[in-house]
Amino acid sequence: MELRHDMLAHGVNIVCAAHDGHRGGLAVAWATQVSVDHILICVGVQSATRELILVSRAFGLSVLTKDQIEVARSFGRRSSRDVDKLDTVAYHTAQTGSPLLDECAIALDCRVVAIHDFGREKLIVGHVVAAERRATDHRPLIYCQDEY
Repeated sequence: MELRHDMLAHGVNIVCAAHDGHRGGLAVAWATQVSVDHILICVGVQSATRELILVSRAFGLSVLTKDQIEVARSFGRRSSRDVDKLDTVAYHTAQTGSPLLDECAIALDCRVVAIHDFGREKLIVGHVVAAERRATDHRPLIYCQDEY
């Protein structure tokens, strides 16, 4: 049997970045905490948001709740090259200027501290410079086998 991308369960997060008047975001299931104050995300080569992360050296990560399937789909099915995904959600910025969703469980503002090439993906480590708990009691949105 071959391991597929949808075989494991993952929490769904929105990663956003901004630079020089441009902004973008994407849904990611491959994000994890790697230390007390560091987050690792994996972003594919096709992502317009990845380009913004690389030039701005920052990103915002917003953790979705189980009730935010439509937000995940909105950020996951279209490219930031074609549409401004942030037009449909309320957001704010913290220290880095990266967009953070107003309606999410947790919002993390991160400065990029390491980038690793990994095939067509980049593994990006961010140092959390600001953290917000936006929901005191939440159940995360989980993605597994192409379903939420």
